[in-house]
Amino acid sequence: MLNIWGRISSINVRKVVWCAQELGLDFQRTEAGGKFGIVQTPEYLALNPNAMVPAIDDGEGAERVTLWESNVIVRYLCARHSHGNFYPSE
Repeated sequence: MLNIWGRISSINVRKVVWCAQELGLDFQRTEAGGKFGIVQTPEYLALNPNAMVPAIDDGEGAERVTLWESNVIVRYLCARHSHGNFYPSE
């Protein structure tokens, strides 16, 4: 399952959530950053060493992908899940 880390008041997190919704993906969002904290914890720093939101983890085991930076995340989601609709297939 796709996990999105970040507070919805962040425009960069909104961009990632909007993309996931447009693609019809099931996802879970964890409030992080700002008043929610979390970004300085060892667990989050292992996910995103920049201690910023958004970040995602997608998949499980050897197939698990972790990314940060909203534009990179949007490109990844479209490339992996849009099947040529939002990202070129070639």
